[in-house]
Amino acid sequence: MPPPVRAALLCVLSCAFFAGAQAFAKAAQAPGIGPTLHPLQVTAARFLFAFLLLLPLILRQGPKVVRTTVPWRHVQRVLFGVAGVATLFAALAEIPLGDAVAIAWASPLFALLFAALFLKEKVAASRWIAAAVGFTGVAIMMRPSGAAFEPAALLALASALFVGGEVVTIRLLATRDSTLTILAINNGLGVLIACAAAAPVFVTPSGQQLILLAAVGVVMLTGQTIFLKAVTIAEASFVAPFYYATLIWAALIGLVIFGEVPGWPLILGASLIVASGIYVSWRRTGPAKA
Repeated sequence: MPPPVRAALLCVLSCAFFAGAQAFAKAAQAPGIGPTLHPLQVTAARFLFAFLLLLPLILRQGPKVVRTTVPWRHVQRVLFGVAGVATLFAALAEIPLGDAVAIAWASPLFALLFAALFLKEKVAASRWIAAAVGFTGVAIMMRPSGAAFEPAALLALASALFVGGEVVTIRLLATRDSTLTILAINNGLGVLIACAAAAPVFVTPSGQQLILLAAVGVVMLTGQTIFLKAVTIAEASFVAPFYYATLIWAALIGLVIFGEVPGWPLILGASLIVASGIYVSWRRTGPAKA
């Protein structure tokens, strides 16, 4: 299997786990199964349980697992990730969900831009086209309203900016450190920051909620591991458009698990996202490479 195809498939597979983690997070916050959980507490649980799963490997490797020649890049990645979540939560408090998500999913476009500026990757026109088509699919799926043009929408745009920066930073780290080092530092720093932020709003979850929160961390960590493998195979600018697959997996999970029947905007938008992924992969591996 050609490396670009492997990278594309790995990215799409990682997106399935990211969507699964979101589904577990949603289930943990469903009414009737326990106390109301603040999003910051769910975020903290995501980092905590991922770190606990990694802990035996970290202890077996010893201090060398956190040795790196680019420590500030790891800090940068964590700050990008936390800032991306924080600004998205802030946007959700001010504008409708569809508007915030549609704007925040401009992140692959920013990832392409940053890959060209900071990683000096040659971003072919086909990748820009694919990312733009994918973003159009997101906009159709989420059906943003006029609130997308309000000042608060800048918060969602900032989230897209931070997440795009995180994707490019992950690509840089993947060429310098091992997967375990990247995951250990990311989740170790993440759990400290997220738990400190969640402490004021902490409530004791029910047993069912605790299981769901643990699943969020485990599934997210699995997705992270697969995504890291994808960006070691291909450039960030190639992988970025495939990140839209998270929304398709989320729609499928919503249909199967939560009974959320997709309407025509979701079907049309998902079709555009799939088409953009196929296009960028074919342009990389087919006879008309770009």
